[in-house]
Amino acid sequence: MRFLENGYLSIETHRDRPTIVRFFLSAEPPDPEAGVQAVQRIRYIARFNDREAALMHVHEVLKRRLIDPDAHLYRVPVERAIAAAESLDLRHKRIYVDTEFGDDAHASIAAFTERFRRNARRKEIFFQTLGYIGIGMLLFNLFFLSFL
Repeated sequence: MRFLENGYLSIETHRDRPTIVRFFLSAEPPDPEAGVQAVQRIRYIARFNDREAALMHVHEVLKRRLIDPDAHLYRVPVERAIAAAESLDLRHKRIYVDTEFGDDAHASIAAFTERFRRNARRKEIFFQTLGYIGIGMLLFNLFFLSFL
């Protein structure tokens, strides 16, 4: 039996490859100020009640952009990566967002977050509808075809 592991999901970028992001998990909050002038820089930190589930759900949102599954590298703009984490329907709290993001970046994050949430809701409605259709077919078979 697996217990929920509280922890932090962070997003990191590399100075030379700004469109490639790395997600990583930690039990303690990483220090974003330590890497301000470094080659690798933390751009986002959020605390999740279940950090493994958070990484799994982020992967589900961004799976088509995966580059390296072992290193958790994705070819995606950092704003979209942050939006993927923000859009999760898991209990979380944003701890840090890079201070260099301007208004355009924050607007982009909000737009992508809303888009990801809307897509998740559409999937949920689609599968609920399929379930109702399946139940309807079972009831039809039970009540009408069993009397023939």
